[in-house]
Amino acid sequence: MHRVHRPLALLILGAAIAGCGEAPVPKGCGPEASAAEETAMNGTPIPECAGPQAQACLADSGRKHYFCSTADLLEWQKGLEDNEGEIVTFTRDLSDVDWDPRDTGDWVTMDTAWFVVGHERDNGQGQTPPTGFSDLGDAEIFASKHGGRITGPQGLPAPGD
Repeated sequence: MHRVHRPLALLILGAAIAGCGEAPVPKGCGPEASAAEETAMNGTPIPECAGPQAQACLADSGRKHYFCSTADLLEWQKGLEDNEGEIVTFTRDLSDVDWDPRDTGDWVTMDTAWFVVGHERDNGQGQTPPTGFSDLGDAEIFASKHGGRITGPQGLPAPGD
């Protein structure tokens, strides 16, 4: 009878779980902090967009698109053709940054972020877009201050909702 040593089994299990996280971002598709002179939906320069900015990258071509908000990105995605290939999307991670557009902060892939939807915080564009966080606790704090509900990416509202 073979005995499996507990530390070895835990090490193997930990390595297997570590491989189940976020998918790697295709080369050339990493987020760029406040890089755009104008956004895809309304032409506003990213440095003038407060709150949950967003970015998308078409992995096949490396072409990037920038948005003043996650709501703009979701609306843009709705109009895409099915043959666009892989699209990697990011939202500004408001876990460690201020709502102020001059605080470029970090970005988180939208498929791994926590979002607060239905809150009352206006982004200066007349929108209250889904607001992304890498940390669930920070999403909870934001929701306690500004209302709304917390969801993962699967619970984001469809454009126009």
